Amino acid sequence: MRIALIVLLIWLCPGGEIAAAEPFSLTKEQHAHLLDLQNKAQNKKLAEKPQWRRLMHFHDRLGSKESTIDSASFFLSPDGKTDPDKELQADLRSFFMPIDKVKTIKGKDKTYNHPQCLFPARYAWLNQQLNFDPHLMPPVQCTDYHDFKSALNARRAALIFTSAYMGNPASFFGHTLLRLDSDEKTPLLSHALNYGAITGSDGGLSFMFKGVFGGYDGIFSVYPYYDTVNLYNNMENRDIWEYRLNLTPAQIDRLIAHIWELGHNSANYFFFSENCSYMLLETLNAAVPEQDLTEPFYRPFFSNYTIPVDTIRTVLKQKNILKEAVYRPSRQSKLKHAYSFLSDAEKKQLHKLLKSPRRVEDVLKSSLTDEQKANVLVTAYEYIQYAFIAGDIPLDEMRRDSIKILTPLSAIKEKSNITDVPVPEKRPDEGHLSGTVGLYGGRKNHKNFIDFSVRPAYHTLIDETAGFLPFGAITYMDATLRWYENDNDLRLQKLSFVDITSLAPRNKLFKPFSFKLNAGIESYLYPGREKDGYVFYAGFGSGWAVQPCDELIAYFMTNIYGKAGGYLPHNAMAGVGVQTGFAADFGLLRLTGEIEKIFYTEKNADIWRYHTSAGITLTRNWGLEASFTFEDSLRRSDVHEGRLGLIYHF
Repeated sequence: MRIALIVLLIWLCPGGEIAAAEPFSLTKEQHAHLLDLQNKAQNKKLAEKPQWRRLMHFHDRLGSKESTIDSASFFLSPDGKTDPDKELQADLRSFFMPIDKVKTIKGKDKTYNHPQCLFPARYAWLNQQLNFDPHLMPPVQCTDYHDFKSALNARRAALIFTSAYMGNPASFFGHTLLRLDSDEKTPLLSHALNYGAITGSDGGLSFMFKGVFGGYDGIFSVYPYYDTVNLYNNMENRDIWEYRLNLTPAQIDRLIAHIWELGHNSANYFFFSENCSYMLLETLNAAVPEQDLTEPFYRPFFSNYTIPVDTIRTVLKQKNILKEAVYRPSRQSKLKHAYSFLSDAEKKQLHKLLKSPRRVEDVLKSSLTDEQKANVLVTAYEYIQYAFIAGDIPLDEMRRDSIKILTPLSAIKEKSNITDVPVPEKRPDEGHLSGTVGLYGGRKNHKNFIDFSVRPAYHTLIDETAGFLPFGAITYMDATLRWYENDNDLRLQKLSFVDITSLAPRNKLFKPFSFKLNAGIESYLYPGREKDGYVFYAGFGSGWAVQPCDELIAYFMTNIYGKAGGYLPHNAMAGVGVQTGFAADFGLLRLTGEIEKIFYTEKNADIWRYHTSAGITLTRNWGLEASFTFEDSLRRSDVHEGRLGLIYHF
């Protein structure tokens, strides 16, 4: 019942009807009181106060003066989106509205659509500042809002960060949401506030274009937190970090009131800027208005972008805001840990058991100790649950085999000694910062050069891994300027729009595919040409990886490539490559190496390519990088390029 109430009130509210009401007039006494309130508001400059601007989501920066909320129903003044003072004046007048002038909405209490009930956070703050006369402006008993507030019963709040999910482009950087707790002992029964885009069935280029350029409406929704855990922790196998915040009861009340206000409205969703994390910061600003939490995400020299983990860092900079951080490993993380805990003999019995039909009696009759048998059965049960959620086995098989395993497991006197998943040494917010600049010196085919690089985000295979997805990399808008000493020539060497690598190791339990994709513009020397020219490039590869030890991954991939530009003989060419390589992580030192043979449709461009790189951590945000590339071609001069540089994460 409560779940249905919350979803209906917050997600499915007909926002287009909210602002509508019958015209009404004020009595002489009410009109005098309104003028007095408006004058007081002007004298106190309330429209310029941080609290009012946070409630309006209003910003004045980079030449733009407007609210990020785009729904007309969020404003009671026609100019409210761009003028917070006019909106304040209009709100004051609307709070006098008689109940009989309120337009009803089917299925809602009549008070639901009254401005005092639609905007309880605004009403409470203005009342606190101006002291409304309850005889001239009677307070409305907002039944629906109070039911919503009672259903949440929020006493505390926690920022939730889910790790990156490489199966969805919208989740490559992770995701944030806000949990509202009523009881610390049962957080799964709490509720979560999420902001997301309504994308419908869109996919491919349409999804990407609309997501980047604000083609979707973003809405706020509240739902049970166990649904969040089931989606992110279990179905998408993403680890979760819960940052429990120190907020006062008054701050929690303001937050809940403002969440109610937002639930009726929407904003244009921008994948890189005004996304889930950014809008949650704006929402949290209503509770802690002293400092604009979104200010760091408007940069004068870079395009505006908001990375989820950066919003966590911004919140944690507030004094005494963090109560504690709790790690919740995904089902896959638990299963991987359990599997690594097993001995060879235990793994052998586990693999036998997982073959269909599953014969639990073979494990019970084996020479394993009772403790080892419990380890095998516990791991098998976890795997069956995992396989069901992944869609690999049907419901009836999951239920049948779960009972077959749990029944004898409960009879074993010795319990499993598999430990809990260890908490990572560093939280995501404690990893290196998201942006990077680098200064390099190098030499290419007897020519000395200096490179200057800058990328807004995010992480490469030779960056320190602590706090990030192991053996995964994603960067975008990574630009490199190069100056050649011999030619006194400054040029754009490369602009990478996006570069993603996911090296997912396979074993007898998990069979994921590794992949990479990239696209951008680069300086390219075609055989027979005297100078480099600019071409557009794109590539995609897929394959498999193995992990012989914790520090090392080896992989094999087949790749496809494309290059296009007027510089090329026939404007475009395609290629296919066969590649093998490795990535190693030794803590302060990371190494990569790869060998690839690429065949192009233009035979003169065929090459053998050898590349190796290394990254060394100096401090959290300072490091050294080195790389060497050798390209061997039968139809052009070989390419030898090495460089060494200093990088800084910002």
